[in-house]
Amino acid sequence: MRQLKIAPLNFGLGRKRSSLPFGCEVQRSRRKTLAIYIIQGKVVVRCPMRASSGQITTFLNDNREWIEERLAEESLKQKQQLRIERGAKIFYRARELRIVFKEGRKERVMVLGDKFIVQGHKLTPAKARVQVENFLIAKAQDYIIPRARGLARYLGVDHKLKEIKLRKTKSKWGHCTSTGIIQYNYLIMLAPYSIIDYMITHEVCHMLHMDHSQRFWNLVDSLCPNSEHYMLWLKEHEHRFWI
Repeated sequence: MRQLKIAPLNFGLGRKRSSLPFGCEVQRSRRKTLAIYIIQGKVVVRCPMRASSGQITTFLNDNREWIEERLAEESLKQKQQLRIERGAKIFYRARELRIVFKEGRKERVMVLGDKFIVQGHKLTPAKARVQVENFLIAKAQDYIIPRARGLARYLGVDHKLKEIKLRKTKSKWGHCTSTGIIQYNYLIMLAPYSIIDYMITHEVCHMLHMDHSQRFWNLVDSLCPNSEHYMLWLKEHEHRFWI
């Protein structure tokens, strides 16, 4: 995830400099401003070719508090990133569960109390990950597809809906094309049903409005009130769902 802080070139000039508790990468180009990016836990400064090291250091010092807050957030997100391993934590339906590997000839995934149980023969993290993904695909087939088709019928756009695909992507939870194909990331099945319903609604509404205009959001909110709440929740927690 990438975060940005940007300011004019002369931002903070003349202030006293101090040592920094973090390293950074400096990238020079034909730009006119200094900008700080936090990219995968690393501080990157992008600056004009003529910016001096003193100007860069001053800029970093002036934004030190912002940088340290972002680095702390990135560190926490890295710790919370989903790993399908014995004893690891999984954020499932807004509950933090402990992953348990259980020996058994039958391959299955079960949720019992505070345990997310992956059962299989001679399980490894790689085999367990495949089982968990197959579990989520099956859940999505049973939940997302019929509800999306039902909503399309309700909105009178079922004739436009050609296909619903389930596919894991690197950054998107859903996508709708002008040719009538809707795609959902099946990892969304780790989220609460209210979040899943919002994603279903969002993409089906694109069958009527292929943009993010006010008309689109009015339609979304008429079907899924307080949609902004679900968007913010997903933005805050989505890093815990990526495998």
